[in-house]
Amino acid sequence: MTLAAYRPRPAVVPPLVVHRSAVPASAWHGQLRDGALRLVWGDVAVAADVVSTPELRALALAELVPARAVVGRGSALWVHAGRPEPERVEVLVGRRGRHTAPHPRRVSAEAELAPEDVVRVAGVRVTSVQRTGTDLARWLPSRDAVPLVAALVPLGFDPERALTDLGGLRGQRHVRTAQHTLALVGR
Repeated sequence: MTLAAYRPRPAVVPPLVVHRSAVPASAWHGQLRDGALRLVWGDVAVAADVVSTPELRALALAELVPARAVVGRGSALWVHAGRPEPERVEVLVGRRGRHTAPHPRRVSAEAELAPEDVVRVAGVRVTSVQRTGTDLARWLPSRDAVPLVAALVPLGFDPERALTDLGGLRGQRHVRTAQHTLALVGR
């Protein structure tokens, strides 16, 4: 007789996120209805008692982020700060690089990203808090961008540094808009 029969079985750890495609439809809807699961984003859910974190939000988007892409702009804001939830994942790819394949839940744009502009959150490449704030200031109208960029300040976004970084982008699109937005955030 071996001792294997007396050893405790290893615990089965459920996955952190559950994709709708991994669960029968009746179980998916039943667990959502009963409050056992709650939606994180799209067709991705977690156990109802799991606290929402940047890592959890990044995992919810991971399936739609190709290896050559980086979660950016409003989607990166959602990963870092938890609001507002994006309708589609915004991913950034290098200039002259291959764009991502079309997908109804993803939109892509070209961007030059320095190594310090990219961080890994739960293994998913996401623009840093600093780059995210600068991009939002550039690509959104000031009235929309100011509260969003301000939400990144407690997470380490530095409006003064962003203004300095924008100095190297003179002549590029939306730099003046970003400068105006950052001046309003800095107040």
